[in-house]
Amino acid sequence: MKELHRFLGSAGVRYETNCLLSSHSSFHIGGHATLACFPKTREQMLAVLNKVTQLGVPFFLAGNGSNVVYSDRGFDGLVIFTGDWKELSISGNRILASAGTSLYRVSVAAREAALTGAEFLYGIPGTLGGAIFMNAGAYGGSMADICLRSEYYDCVSGESGWLEGAAQEFAYRSSIYEKDPRYTVLGAELCLTPGERGTIAQVMDALMERRKASQPLEYPSAGSVFKRPEGYFAGKLIEDCGLKGTRVGGAEVSQKHAGFIVNRGGATAKDVQELVERVRARVLQETGVCLECEIRFIGDF
Repeated sequence: MKELHRFLGSAGVRYETNCLLSSHSSFHIGGHATLACFPKTREQMLAVLNKVTQLGVPFFLAGNGSNVVYSDRGFDGLVIFTGDWKELSISGNRILASAGTSLYRVSVAAREAALTGAEFLYGIPGTLGGAIFMNAGAYGGSMADICLRSEYYDCVSGESGWLEGAAQEFAYRSSIYEKDPRYTVLGAELCLTPGERGTIAQVMDALMERRKASQPLEYPSAGSVFKRPEGYFAGKLIEDCGLKGTRVGGAEVSQKHAGFIVNRGGATAKDVQELVERVRARVLQETGVCLECEIRFIGDF
């Protein structure tokens, strides 16, 4: 790690030792990472990825920490936070943006350019890289619908390049980046459709109101906990099993939307993990449906 410290300093990349992960988590949960860094440019990002690959240091790429649960024990390695790397440009009906660009910024830029297709991103508290990784979607839209191509870094060869169309292997809440850990998302080019700015704004406002009305935005969370089982809705299954309001420590199945687990104060990663397993076991017992996690657990549990 000492060599990595020296490298980050000489490369001008902002870094932090013994980084408290809960301060970088939408769940407000997590111990300390041995080292964290915050690259601001593509050059810095590639330099960091090349170095950790060369040194064999365990690393995890994080955006806004909105879909993860960091271990109470932290992470013994490097966490690369992409949120400071937020490049975005528009040409015609195409948006080219870096992995750290927030989905809020992408959706607002599309609206201001009178481009439709990205409205569903408005209000999702993540970054473009994370959205590509998990093929994020909401209200009938998904990244697979608008992502023309994505730029990757190959952690085995150290090379970067572009994947287009079907090569990205988008599926429900999945992509080649989620399936194959050798690939890391660097950015993407989105293809949208010319539209009317006022209409786009109305759609975005309506979607935001739906989020506020149905989701427990007043509490820290990692978003929707479970993937949608084929033919069912996870939240409805959980609610029908009488699990709304179930608590383990400070973690609670939201009383507003059973598909969310919220931090009611002082929740630990172990609380969340135990509650997730309790919910999964109950739903399987009563319905025969096996729920699959959408959120990711990072570190040693």
